[in-house]
Amino acid sequence: MDAFDELNTNLKYRALADPGIAIGSGSAAKILITNTTKYLHNGIFKSVSTCETAFTATTHDIEADADSVQEACYMVCLNAAGTVTIHMGEISSTDGGALLPEIPSALTPIGYLRLQVAAGATDFDASTDLLSAAHLTDTYYSFGFLSPRFDAAQ
Repeated sequence: MDAFDELNTNLKYRALADPGIAIGSGSAAKILITNTTKYLHNGIFKSVSTCETAFTATTHDIEADADSVQEACYMVCLNAAGTVTIHMGEISSTDGGALLPEIPSALTPIGYLRLQVAAGATDFDASTDLLSAAHLTDTYYSFGFLSPRFDAAQ
């Protein structure tokens, strides 16, 4: 029964086209949805236009470590009204080791950002840092219709 429940959720909450998750064009401190995105929210067809979304101050910060890379994944989701929300996973000190956060209930995941802070003394300040800053490495992933829905273990 759990497998059917998961399949049901996966089919009811998903992007139907590539949202084109990228670094902001108006502000490099934001995440951009580059394409008008059609998606299912609880099985109902929805659409959201291109937009940029800021991180939440202090909630999304990553403290630097003098000796190792610090990394986190930020899940990008849409609610029924098309409002974009960003959800941070646990911080990892292993290059490529950060896991996606759990998908919040009643939200449609459309992609994620893997953000690495270089070893050193410069933190990622979510309220002010540009994602193009030299001490950051940012990689963007979009979920389209043919993409699998990811869980926190991936």
